[in-house]
Amino acid sequence: MLGKGNKLYSIFRMKCPRCHEGDFYKGHPYKFSTMGRVKEECSECKLKYNIEPSFYHGSYYVTYALGVALFVVVGVLTYLLIPNAGPKTILIAIFASLAILSPWFYALSKIIWINFFVKYDKGILKKRL
Repeated sequence: MLGKGNKLYSIFRMKCPRCHEGDFYKGHPYKFSTMGRVKEECSECKLKYNIEPSFYHGSYYVTYALGVALFVVVGVLTYLLIPNAGPKTILIAIFASLAILSPWFYALSKIIWINFFVKYDKGILKKRL
């Protein structure tokens, strides 16, 4: 299910959306010195990741959607798992999970955004040779 050729492979492994080989980020999402820094191009297929100036501003919509999904899931789970939980407890659970997952969501939103626009090409590495 998550093999090469599937967009989820590129997204969850944070690989190039075109060849699924090269790394997309310069570092780890939780390392503050490289957080969210996208490489200039793929080391394997030479795809330029910065397609145009301000290309990744659209990824803020994806971040928002991920945040709303997290808000709903954590809110419902807290309500179901802690029957006597009041609004204060639910909000603390939501904000704590959001604080922990924010760097990962930031990185995830950029790779999801570029996957909307770039398709997998299994023959790209053969064409380069």
